[in-house]
Amino acid sequence: MAKKGDKTRQYILQTAAGLFSRKGFTAVTMNDICEACDLSRGGLYRHFGSTKEIFMEVLEKDGNDAGDSIDQAIALNLSAKKLLEGFFQLQKSDIAHSRNRIEAAVYEFSVACPDQRDYLKKRFHSIVKIFEKLIAYGQERGEFREGDPKALAEHIVVFLEGLKLSSMIMDFDEDQLSKQFEILSGKIIK
Repeated sequence: MAKKGDKTRQYILQTAAGLFSRKGFTAVTMNDICEACDLSRGGLYRHFGSTKEIFMEVLEKDGNDAGDSIDQAIALNLSAKKLLEGFFQLQKSDIAHSRNRIEAAVYEFSVACPDQRDYLKKRFHSIVKIFEKLIAYGQERGEFREGDPKALAEHIVVFLEGLKLSSMIMDFDEDQLSKQFEILSGKIIK
């Protein structure tokens, strides 16, 4: 059973993730997080020392959750094709409806905290490893085309991050998004 402090910490991370997704990294203050979580400053500072620390932990948790989900799906012998298609559908929906804009916050973070570039590179590579695992699994099952899983995984991550950032400055209609995801899927799925 989780301790109260652990539950509070998780609540802060969950709430802060929503704030960062809506407002970006640089616009969120510790006071914003205090208000959103209904915590005193001391209550928040008991768990985290800065928005930077909170943001990095939000990204870490997000990556760990994604990795755990893929591991569980593989352990259950689920279809790699269905997993990838479902993930792409979710991403397409998020882009089309301007949801889950954590990528903008990550970009702001990279500009505001240039000392964290190594951390961001590490994050990129850990996301690539998750997709690499899924692609290798799909190839083993005969659902995905042959090819270098790492190169394909890197392409997926760069494609998604680029598409999400581009969608913040220009509107993509449903057909445009569908076409882009069809092209990407066609490079991977048999």
